[in-house]
Amino acid sequence: MCASAASFDFANLKYVGGVNTGFLPTDGVACTGGDLCSSNVDGNVRNGDLTFSSGGLTVKATGSYLGNTAAVVQDHENTYSAANKIGAGLGVYHLSGNSSDDNITFGEKLTLTFDQAVTITSIGLRSEGHNTTSWLSGATFLLNGVSTLLPANVGSIDGLSMTGTQFTFAYGGAHADQFYLSSVTAVAAVPEPETYALMVGGLAALGFVARRRKPLA
Repeated sequence: MCASAASFDFANLKYVGGVNTGFLPTDGVACTGGDLCSSNVDGNVRNGDLTFSSGGLTVKATGSYLGNTAAVVQDHENTYSAANKIGAGLGVYHLSGNSSDDNITFGEKLTLTFDQAVTITSIGLRSEGHNTTSWLSGATFLLNGVSTLLPANVGSIDGLSMTGTQFTFAYGGAHADQFYLSSVTAVAAVPEPETYALMVGGLAALGFVARRRKPLA
């Protein structure tokens, strides 16, 4: 049976009347006028994680700057529209007292760690302007350490098949530009046939041992 895809729509965050709505983390604190952060960045605390759940999967987002711990932010956009590719998503905070430091800029890295092995099939990205048109021509970022084009005017990179538990999104590459991670689509990784064979073999061996140890009546 094929696993269903889980959608993590990080860009879906609005702040109206003092209330956050949309795709919310299960933790985090209010910060910088409507955003949600992993720590009290308004009080110069930059650490922690944001935790999100969807489709039976859980992911923790953490941030770093030049290898040191930073805060993760889910930036809000009250005109969010998936259809019109308007919104922000996850970024990294490392500057004190600077509320514009809310996307992924020089030296910053966002790490997603899932609670089980998954295959990422698609990611969404947004520019500093909360759209897909504000990037420099030929702008790049680092996806798992590999220089990758930012999807200008498209907003997503589809057809991926990245399997693991941890994935990184960082500023860098040949013509780096800042960005937000707006979404991720993932499915639980299906074990290879060899893994199933080992599991079945192991269960059979346990059953054989149990039968041999069964006391005589």
